[in-house]
Amino acid sequence: LRSSIRMYVKFWIVIDNPREDHVVAVQRLADELNETQLNVDHGNYFVNVIHYSENRGASYARNTGFNYSTADWILFLDDDVVPDKHILDAYAGAIRRYPYAKVFVGKTELPEPTNTWTQMLKACNVGYFYNIAERMTHPSWGVTANLMVRGSRFNSTIQFKDIYPKTGGGEDIDFVYQYKEWYSSLGRLVTVGVPEAKAKHPWWNGGGTCYQQITGWAWGDSLCIMEWPKKTFLSCPNWIEHIAFIVTPMALYSAKPGVGLVAGATIAVVEHVIKAINYFPDSSSVVDEFQEKSDATTGTSSKGQSPMTVFLWKAWVALGAGSVLSSQEVTRVVAAVRRMSFYSVCRRVDWFDGQKERIRLDIQLSSLLYFGLNIGIAWASFSLLGNNSHRHDYKTNRVH
Repeated sequence: LRSSIRMYVKFWIVIDNPREDHVVAVQRLADELNETQLNVDHGNYFVNVIHYSENRGASYARNTGFNYSTADWILFLDDDVVPDKHILDAYAGAIRRYPYAKVFVGKTELPEPTNTWTQMLKACNVGYFYNIAERMTHPSWGVTANLMVRGSRFNSTIQFKDIYPKTGGGEDIDFVYQYKEWYSSLGRLVTVGVPEAKAKHPWWNGGGTCYQQITGWAWGDSLCIMEWPKKTFLSCPNWIEHIAFIVTPMALYSAKPGVGLVAGATIAVVEHVIKAINYFPDSSSVVDEFQEKSDATTGTSSKGQSPMTVFLWKAWVALGAGSVLSSQEVTRVVAAVRRMSFYSVCRRVDWFDGQKERIRLDIQLSSLLYFGLNIGIAWASFSLLGNNSHRHDYKTNRVH
């Protein structure tokens, strides 16, 4: 990476993979680049390599580079992104346009879908905040795959916290929130989106199923509820909270586990049917685009497929898109129970940090409607099936 304007740049590569061949290969490459730079630019763009003998996690690795650097600005780039060659110029321009800003959020581009799973990921928009720089002038936060912040010497207490998962999840939200709190006395928004600062990010797990990655984010971001309670809001129980904290106690109290199982299963099925319906328009667009590009690439035509086949494909993608969101909802409930953090139940992180009140209100109102629906399902299950079970037991006892 180089800039077309004069600036002093250093690279810090933190290796937390203990394999020796990785260390040797990276260090050899750094030595070759540094030798060239000494002759060309008096050591500017120098590459520093730091190696740990064990994997201490993303937060520890980022803190290492963050604290070693004495630069005015620090750009975080994940090891799996490919930054645009003009990324430094893009950020430099943003610094000049917004001299008060302390956090610059770049645009991290995900590739086009390559299979059914990645179609599901695109349909559910799981990478919404990867492209937040294009959607908001002042993003509420940004992913650390492509993020520039004020150097650590200006705000020494800000660090990535080690309470978050090693593989990442929630630590980027927390990190940006720390900046916003540190500079709150400025009385203005200190985050700025820089859509011109681009980096390409691959699909996780090579485009294969990656529920573990997605649920890991949820496990981490659920910690933000306890770390930043003022940046959260209450809503009615979602489907899994309803099953866990309403249906299950009802089943145990009434000694009707079978009825509870039916009620819980019905709530889950209805929830995913609704999600599939909601995601169907997006999944339809994603599948159509995928077919068009596939036809253009292979020189074939998919128009011969029956309408039913295409419909089922789109429905499957919509159902899978809903399952991505559901996996995160289940994970957050499990995390709350494991941590004994019942304060987190029915509490949501405000992803937009108060900048989009209407979205928060929509979430709260829709949760009320879903809650009413789930209450109705639970009541009907225990009233109808419970009474039938009671009458059956009475008749059985009378015969004996």
